[in-house]
Amino acid sequence: MGLFGRKKKVEDDSNIEWTSFELVQHLIKYPDESDEKIIMMYDNLLGEDNLEKDMEDYWKQILADSFISQEEFKKIKKEFNQRFKKIRKLSQAKKERDDIVKWAITKTDDEDNFNKDTDESYKN
Repeated sequence: MGLFGRKKKVEDDSNIEWTSFELVQHLIKYPDESDEKIIMMYDNLLGEDNLEKDMEDYWKQILADSFISQEEFKKIKKEFNQRFKKIRKLSQAKKERDDIVKWAITKTDDEDNFNKDTDESYKN
């Protein structure tokens, strides 16, 4: 037990479905979330990918409420857009890697079957 009682266990909710707005809210609340978890969340995105629009809408509201300056808004927008680009690129790379693995497994199975058939014909 810690100084302030029990530590809350953070629930792993990366496998649930997310809207673009919810994903942006999560990134704002947890900016240091691992890319791996964010990619899993992005892969479970419901509907359209509106990350930039949802992020901009959120920060425009904060800007309108005068909690941040225009300069801070520009900096935040740039950082989030870079993160979104990275997430999309890593997600695409993951999908391509998975496709290559599936192809390699299928190809290996095909070659094994071919070699078995060829070995049998040589024996006869």
